[in-house]
Order: sequence, then structure tokens, then C-alpha cells
Amino acid sequence: METLDNNEDTLILKDGIAIPKVKSYVPILKERNGHEYLQNEETFRGKFLVKGLIGRGGYGQIYYGSDATFPEDVVIKIEPVVRNGRTGKRMLLEQKILYRLQGRPHVPIMCASGHTEHLNFIVMQLLGPNIGDLKKRSPVRRLSPTTVARIMIQGIAALRDVHSLGYIHRDVKPANMCFGITQNTRHVLKLVDYGMVRRYKNQDGERRKPRYRPGFRGTLRYSSVRVHDGKEQVPADDFVSMAYSGAELLLVNLPWKLVCVDDIRQAKCDFHAPNSPFLLLTGPFFSVFCGAIFSLRSTDEPDHTSLQQLLSVRTIE
Repeated sequence: METLDNNEDTLILKDGIAIPKVKSYVPILKERNGHEYLQNEETFRGKFLVKGLIGRGGYGQIYYGSDATFPEDVVIKIEPVVRNGRTGKRMLLEQKILYRLQGRPHVPIMCASGHTEHLNFIVMQLLGPNIGDLKKRSPVRRLSPTTVARIMIQGIAALRDVHSLGYIHRDVKPANMCFGITQNTRHVLKLVDYGMVRRYKNQDGERRKPRYRPGFRGTLRYSSVRVHDGKEQVPADDFVSMAYSGAELLLVNLPWKLVCVDDIRQAKCDFHAPNSPFLLLTGPFFSVFCGAIFSLRSTDEPDHTSLQQLLSVRTIE
């Protein structure tokens, strides 16, 4: 058993699964700078009590709150309807996707969504620290192979939730994977941030025709070589991002973290080679797993169960 401490918030890795100390867990609040959309102790939409700001970015802000009608604390994601003179559409997409994915075990529960005159919003269950933060809190700055195998198995299940409905996530990374914080959810990995999701299949199940110039979507560090080449993303690209995420959890840093942007693509190609020294450092079980993923073609429908089985060997050693 590994124990990671952060002041009053104790995180335990039991059998490789992260478990926040439920009763004491409160997200870290950010300092306010006078440009917040919601205020502390404000009751948003007549129902959600705002307790503090926990995140901000180019697309909006995230608040910690509570709801008397929901058994868990919540997060309130806010995006301005108009940002920099343009209509904000990212959260509108995320609202639609989350609604369609509700009931899937690895998708966060959405309590409410909608818009006001000036803001789009989503209210969902509060989750624990993301996997990337758990890694940073480890004394050795990485997670054990068994822990990573268990995380990846659930990550693949999360991708199955998305892919089975004809969508691809397009931003798979440790920062977008979290565990729950209640007795029933603290062993369950949740995939978050659906603002870059795209439908890759039509309603009839046929794949959509690839666009000539789809544009970049995702996070460069975890994007596949195909994305570097400007190709339309497919389920295989989500899996490559998952493989890079697992490798980062095992290796401390990915080999291309400190190289210049122009050299990242080649560094990834080198990593894919069977005799890559960095790939070998991830261990035999993960090298085999990565080999299966790196061999996927753009037209393949990945076998989620078979990929999970490649990792299950590690969890029973």
C-alpha cells in the first residue's frame, strides 16, 4: 500500500487504485483576481452554493460548490456566451456529449447544464485530484507498474464508453482522468473534459468521411504522430494518447517533454520503435501493450477487451 499525503487530504493507493480520504477532501481553492463570474457564498441558479474558485483557463472558470438535493459536492464549470467577440461553443458541445453519455460508469454525473444571458454552465459531481497530480505527489514522481496497469484498464473502459456511441475524445491525458471521492466512486476512474469530442461515426454506424484539413485538437504532448501529420483523428489516436499517458506515469517524464516543438514528432517515432530504450524502460507488459496500440491502423476499430487483457497480466502478478 502506498500513501501520499497533502496536508489534511490523504490519498491512498490501495491495490493500485487511488482513494481520497473522503471526509476530509476539499479541492484547493485559487486566489481570486477580480475577474470571476461567480462569487463565494453566491447561490447560482437558485440551487448551487458557490464555495470557491478551483480552476481557470482560456475557456472559462471552475468553481467548487454544493447542492442540497445532490448527495455529493459539485463543480460548476462556467464559460462566457461571448468570448473575445466570438460565441463560445466548447461548453455547448460538452453539455450535449455529457447528456448522451450519462449512465456510463466512467463518465462524471452531470447535475445540471444550460445557459444564462451571459454564461454557459455545467454542474457535475466533484471528483478527486487528477492522475497527473497524484503522480506529482509521489515521492519518486511516478506510479508503480501495477498501479499504472489498473489505471489504464479503467481508462480503456472509459474510452469504450465514448467510442461505443460513435465519438472520439481527442484530449486523453493524465490531467483528464480522476477518481471519485465517495465510498462508491473512489475506486472508479472518470474521464473528464469533453469539449474537444467529435463524432467519428454517423447515426447509421458508418464512419464519417475524413476532412482534408481537420485542424489540430488536443494536447501536443499526448497527441499521436497522425495528429502531427494533420490527419483526421480516429479511435486509435485516443489509444495512442492513453499509451503516452501511461508511459509518463511510469517514466516520470515523456522523452519529448524538453525537446523543441519541431522535434517532438520524431521523438515520438523513435519511442514507437520496438528497441526504443525509453519504451523498454516502461517494462515488458507495457511495451507489449504499446506495441499493440502503435500497430493500430486508422481504419481499425480497437478491441478494448483485448487491450485490457494485455494489462491484466500485470495486475495478477
